[in-house]
Amino acid sequence: MRNVIQVVREALLTNFGELDQWFAKEPEVLDFKPDQDQWSIREVLEHITMTNYFLLLIVNKATRRALDRKRNGHTVIISGDYQDKFNQIDVIGSKSFGWVRPEHMEPTGMKDMSEIKALLKQQYAQCMYNLSLLKNGEGVLVYTNMSVNHLGKLDIYQYIYFLTKHIERHIRQMQRLEKEYEESAIMI
Repeated sequence: MRNVIQVVREALLTNFGELDQWFAKEPEVLDFKPDQDQWSIREVLEHITMTNYFLLLIVNKATRRALDRKRNGHTVIISGDYQDKFNQIDVIGSKSFGWVRPEHMEPTGMKDMSEIKALLKQQYAQCMYNLSLLKNGEGVLVYTNMSVNHLGKLDIYQYIYFLTKHIERHIRQMQRLEKEYEESAIMI
């Protein structure tokens, strides 16, 4: 179980660390939109905070339930195919499947970059705090349904891992946007 917690912790460190680097980019890069119906990097970052917010509502509630279950004597048992679910979640980090996001996770483009950065720092801290509370495997005591890509029931560690893969997906999107910006700047 410690290996799972370490993998999730490292995914959080890596992906939130990568997000932090985007705040040093020039405003022209952050606001660039190759098409009117596409998001800018600024909007992608805002979307990530919105998605994290909703995922963390579930993670926080599930963490409280898991700790209650542990106090009430529930035993942590890991199934033989436990790792398979993490492999399914890995697909989330790619662009290989369709994803229709809910309307309430559409960015407005109105949030200040300092506010977005502060939210991401807070969300990172909240993820790490939950992991610290669930250091003895308690995260497998509660499962919550995840409809994205038909993932089904995820425990808390898997849910947080999903959050990191969602970030990873959008990091790739921002890298593509930055490349398109650089190519468009060369043409001018």
